Amino acid sequence: MATDMAALTPHLGHERFTVAGHDRGSYVAFRLALDHPQAVSRLAALDSVPISEALRRCDARFAAAWWHWFFFAQPDKPERAINADPDAWYGGSLETMGAEAYADYRQAIHDPAVVHAMLEDYRAGLGMDRDHESADRDAGRRLSCPVLVLWSSRDDMEYLYGDPLSVWTAWADDLRGHRIESGHHMAEDAPEELARALLDFLAAATHP
Repeated sequence: MATDMAALTPHLGHERFTVAGHDRGSYVAFRLALDHPQAVSRLAALDSVPISEALRRCDARFAAAWWHWFFFAQPDKPERAINADPDAWYGGSLETMGAEAYADYRQAIHDPAVVHAMLEDYRAGLGMDRDHESADRDAGRRLSCPVLVLWSSRDDMEYLYGDPLSVWTAWADDLRGHRIESGHHMAEDAPEELARALLDFLAAATHP
């Protein structure tokens, strides 16, 4: 996915750009910034640490909180379990999501091809993504661009890692970040605070 983005953006007129990703999207953003430093001027990673760093710190707390990582990585059985009752598995509600978003969401989770694609992302995470990150770390590769890390106050980043910035120091020298008062879905829970943090980060690029 990172390679696709690197190939697409010049066709959209962007030879150099800032990339931001949330949760699993941050893994794509991280890989894009690491593999294409000539294109990525700044990276914002929201509510995440690199996959290899999460697995290096895996303990009983992590396994209890993020058990789905390991279940989703198994062949066949996750699809069978989820497709038996997608609404019960994924949850969500019309009241909290709004009619249009809820309709799109339900259409997606009832499509077995979409469910399979989502699970394949987790399988890649515990396979090639972890392997690539571990090889990069062993080779001493680091992010050359400024990095902003934001995490949710009501999610489990601090519970699992203490200060998430301490995890990211293995990958970046120009590093900053802070907690956002929100649940995991910070763009929905705290849009103004998140937008302000991202705009401040972007403004620093033009006003060093």
